[in-house]
Amino acid sequence: MKKHASLLLVAAITLSTLPSCGGGGGSGGASSGGDPNANFNCDGSCPNQSLSVDDVTTILRQAVTATSAMGTAGTFAVVDRTGNVLALYQMNGAPLTTTINGQTGASGPLEGLAVASTLAAISKAGTGAYLSSQGNAFSTRTAGQIIQQNYLPGQRQQPGGPLFGVQFSQLICSDVTRANAATGPRPLPLGLSADPGGFPLYKQGDLVGGIGVEFDGLYTIDPDLQDYDSDPEESVALSASVGFEAPAQRVGDNISLAGRSVRYSDTSYSEIVIPTDLADLDPSCLKSQPSYTNGSIKAGTTFGTPQSGVADTVKAGLPAAIVVGRFPTIGGRPLPGGEQLTASEVNSLLDSALITASRARAAIRTPRDTAARVSIFVVDNLGSPLGFIRSQDAPVFGIDVALQKARGAAFMSSADAGATLSAGGFGGFASAFAAFTGTSLDGSHAITSRAIGNLSRPYFPDGIEGTANGPFSLPFPGTAPGQSWSVFNTGLQLDLVLGGFSGPIVSPGSVPNGCTSSAFGSRLKNGMQIFPGGTPLYRNGVLIGAIGVSGDGVDQDDMVGYYGASRRGLDYAGYTTVGDALLGFNAPNAIRSDQIVPQPNTRLRYVNCPEAPFNGSNEQGVCIEGEG
Repeated sequence: MKKHASLLLVAAITLSTLPSCGGGGGSGGASSGGDPNANFNCDGSCPNQSLSVDDVTTILRQAVTATSAMGTAGTFAVVDRTGNVLALYQMNGAPLTTTINGQTGASGPLEGLAVASTLAAISKAGTGAYLSSQGNAFSTRTAGQIIQQNYLPGQRQQPGGPLFGVQFSQLICSDVTRANAATGPRPLPLGLSADPGGFPLYKQGDLVGGIGVEFDGLYTIDPDLQDYDSDPEESVALSASVGFEAPAQRVGDNISLAGRSVRYSDTSYSEIVIPTDLADLDPSCLKSQPSYTNGSIKAGTTFGTPQSGVADTVKAGLPAAIVVGRFPTIGGRPLPGGEQLTASEVNSLLDSALITASRARAAIRTPRDTAARVSIFVVDNLGSPLGFIRSQDAPVFGIDVALQKARGAAFMSSADAGATLSAGGFGGFASAFAAFTGTSLDGSHAITSRAIGNLSRPYFPDGIEGTANGPFSLPFPGTAPGQSWSVFNTGLQLDLVLGGFSGPIVSPGSVPNGCTSSAFGSRLKNGMQIFPGGTPLYRNGVLIGAIGVSGDGVDQDDMVGYYGASRRGLDYAGYTTVGDALLGFNAPNAIRSDQIVPQPNTRLRYVNCPEAPFNGSNEQGVCIEGEG
């Protein structure tokens, strides 16, 4: 059971007097498992809308009313779909801090750290918005399910969650999610959150933002999804979302991810009745937060417009989107023999991957058999972005994550990866890799983000308890001395970005110029991701860059990048003369990471593509080409 499991939301209340930061007037409604009235069958087709100042005010008043009914006080954040903080409200008497606890008894730099409740609320709200779309509605509870050492949490001897490591994305040090910029996407101060109490917000089936609630003093996860908890923060967040509920068809309970349904909420709308007399807001409770909000209530931007920062367009004849004014299509840095990617080749790769996604069967969207929606980055061999495109209505979190995946694959496949890790103070991880695999990080292998993920688990093979940790991970608590693993202390992934990530938490308002130290240049500027979807690119055996894909299922991410860069994928997209006649831009079989055998009867993975992945086709083995 999670924290405060015995505290139940009062189902029906009428308030005549409330403490400071409370009051009266208004109405709400109730539903269960999402709102059937919000089932507009959008899947990306509904017109984009936005939250008005009145909408945000209503959401806050409902949050204050529900929290006051519990006899406590809380902190609430409302964001729009690209993470702009529309309001940050802290009731008088609300806890000012919350303590990070990964629920494994781990030791590490973030475990036990007290952080501002305002930062936690913003990350929770942003997570609800960033993980969702018109085709799926995920919450912070959903996030907690898909990042733990076992999936489903509480079921032992099972592989890790499919988005293991995604919590360390959307950081303020990233060059994708930027603070104090004119447009989004915005950073989330604690990354993506797994602490129940964050939900997406919808209007007529369209995702318009998120709500985050914090007041119980613990910023944590639910380590056991085999039971149902009465979580007060989740109850308040659900109460705040009344009138802006997710479509019932889209909530996580109705979506299968990696073969299992995911949890949206342990509290249902049927348990919640908002009184007609809502609390008034106290203007003094509206809080400013450096880099995020000036303390006012403002309206949200309309997603898909230039004002939101993610604008709709058309590419390769398909509905697509760009990040406004950023990441133009360019060629890579010069390499010996002219091996670098040209701008036209980058354009071909983006088109091919986007077309592949449009053919693919989505993994995290309903209705079933709809097209995948993803974000796609191509980088050069040193991680500089060469081009970006995304499907319309892809979840926003994938923009930052796609670049993390591409950069990680390019970096780990490079000749100087081990030397650069050592120069940056992480030589222990490079040495552990060499000892574990019998090879070095010297460019002799093409290493995908799936393989990086294999090496970043607290157990190897993944999920098999009692085995040693991978070389890029910390050991599970109790298995070795020193620092240990939790979702807040993953190993190399966190250590690389710890300074850029934690600095603004301790000193609000500071905005680092990149997440990693100067030893890495811009190669891992927004960090590194440790779940599938990043594939290195080659010409004549020379590493020339990488492609990163994120948004609609990890096997789909793998396929869109790998197949999009393959000979078959490029040919399908009409680029028959681009890339190698056999390989396209993929690595030769002989150097792929699945040739690395760390232990008897084990090996690293390269990519994993779905069976019969394309809608309207029975084609199989799309990532098996007999390349040599």
